Amino acid sequence: LDVDIEDLPPIDNRLDPAYGLPKFKFPSLDLLQSYSEGRKDVSMDELNRNNNKIRTALANYRIEVVDVKAVVGPTITLYKVYPAPGVQISQIKRLQDDIAMSLNAKGVRVVTLNDSVGIEVANVKPSVVSMVSCLECSAFRENKYALPVAIGKTISGEVYTFDLAKMPHLLVAGATGQGKSVGLNAILTSLLFSKHPSELKIVLVDPKKVEFSLYSKIEKHFLAQLPDADEAVITDTKKVVNTLNSLCIEMDSRYDLLKMAGVRNVKEYNEKFLNRHLNPQKGHRFMPYIVVVIDEFADLLMTAGREVEEPMARLAQLARAIGIHLVIATQRPTTSVITGNIKANFPARIAFMVKSSIDSKTILDEVGANQLVGRGDMLISTGADLTRVQCALIETEEVEKVVDSIARQRGYSTPYYLPEYVGNDEDDASVPGAVDLSKRDSLFEEAAKLIVINQLGSTSLIQRKMNLGYNRAGRIMDQLEVAGIVGPSAGSKAREVLVLDITQLDAMLANIRDVYGA
Repeated sequence: LDVDIEDLPPIDNRLDPAYGLPKFKFPSLDLLQSYSEGRKDVSMDELNRNNNKIRTALANYRIEVVDVKAVVGPTITLYKVYPAPGVQISQIKRLQDDIAMSLNAKGVRVVTLNDSVGIEVANVKPSVVSMVSCLECSAFRENKYALPVAIGKTISGEVYTFDLAKMPHLLVAGATGQGKSVGLNAILTSLLFSKHPSELKIVLVDPKKVEFSLYSKIEKHFLAQLPDADEAVITDTKKVVNTLNSLCIEMDSRYDLLKMAGVRNVKEYNEKFLNRHLNPQKGHRFMPYIVVVIDEFADLLMTAGREVEEPMARLAQLARAIGIHLVIATQRPTTSVITGNIKANFPARIAFMVKSSIDSKTILDEVGANQLVGRGDMLISTGADLTRVQCALIETEEVEKVVDSIARQRGYSTPYYLPEYVGNDEDDASVPGAVDLSKRDSLFEEAAKLIVINQLGSTSLIQRKMNLGYNRAGRIMDQLEVAGIVGPSAGSKAREVLVLDITQLDAMLANIRDVYGA
């Protein structure tokens, strides 16, 4: 720093977790419903019967087995088969269909374990995994993740948690009605139970217009949007394109700040900022994590195509270091939707049940998702590891209670505004030459002084400092351009300020009053 720490202005309450909404209380776990869980639904008779059938099926093919042990999960039971010395693992894996037929069960998968061969068999009476059981476990409560998520339970009954910030992006795919929307709600609920509104902002894209509508109530707590957005949850395709491009602007801006601060990621930057080692007067600010959730990616590609692909590719490739993370879901797992570029930048993938092995290979690069039993049964791939998990069930009523508990608390005065972005078709919407300076805005002169003092020709600056809406701030900026105070629009960059000091500005304003009236 080139100034004493005492001379620094106080950190903006909106940007500092230590001060922003200090009385904010996290939702209570009592809002979530607890279902009857456990292993009591799998009887010893069922375990012994399947054990004997597996031994018999393998014996028919002269495969000797030393032992078979069962691990009972909420939906699936894993039978660990310990083959005799000399038996090749491939011999057992080739018999997957025969074993499934002998057991007369669905969802049978044969997998290789460290010390045995695993045969996964669906329980006759599956248990329901409640969201509250995942959130109250120590693995979630005591983690030190940047963006913690508890999404369900594994076959062994352990809660599966992960850090979304380390993923760094997540692809969710599966056939219609197999649990994708519930999975997305589980991810969002995990974040709402663990992150303060000043630490996390969420961009929700919902082409179907009904999946995320409940979350609009927490618009002034957690949601991020464009300054001119009509709705908290984005449903219009053109708004999605503009929002993704706006996030690219935010990404570039954050990288500039990281470079100025001499750090490599958003975590180091925020620690440095909160320790008062960065000067807010030089543009430094606290950076909340931004999670972008897109419910139906295939629909966006059908309606917008390349306009969506380009900013998505940029964000997927570069945004991880500055705290912007993507979660995209699709019910159409084809190569035209899940392209090579998407797969390269989304190493973490969740596959719910699909109809064919081709769809499974498209999502996970291997078969397996076509052998799931549905209703929340999923495979999670994080690079080399592939884990079978039963997704936690969270009903719409539970989501509504959680959202209402947050909405009743004091929020910020406005949502978190992303940088302004005007699409090509909107560039000509207002022609500066048609602006009549005799009908100047009442705040025209005040805005002109703000722009000149800060030497920054930005509409968002006028909005933020003068507490104006996007449309009014845009009209004032057009008037400033006609008056010769700022230059023409430069796309995503701030306009050039043509007036160097207040003395020059006062002379120009006096001349404008003489010519066009006060």
